[in-house]
Amino acid sequence: MENSTSYPGDQNSGSTDNGALKRGVETAGSALHSSIDKMVDPALDAVGRVTSVAHDAVNRLSSGATHVADRVSENATRVSEASGRAVESSKSWIQDKPLEAVGMALALGFILGRLTAR
Repeated sequence: MENSTSYPGDQNSGSTDNGALKRGVETAGSALHSSIDKMVDPALDAVGRVTSVAHDAVNRLSSGATHVADRVSENATRVSEASGRAVESSKSWIQDKPLEAVGMALALGFILGRLTAR
């Protein structure tokens, strides 16, 4: 009994079998590509949204840090200027009232001496 079943790659299979096999492979490949695209497109959208949110967060943090740095710099400048003004004010007061300045210095020295002696 002769086997009439033909398999791809058999010498006896006809060209119509090869054409059908080729179309079947192409259809399967196309379906796989479509399935991959259906899975990847939402993932790409999600990655894009996450990326956008992350960039926005970094921008907000950077802006806040810059604002804080500016405020610290302004306060440091004010403190530096305040100490300079205090020294200038003290100098002018000492020059205007030297005896009172010596009396204040003696009183302050006496108080500090008493506090540290205990």
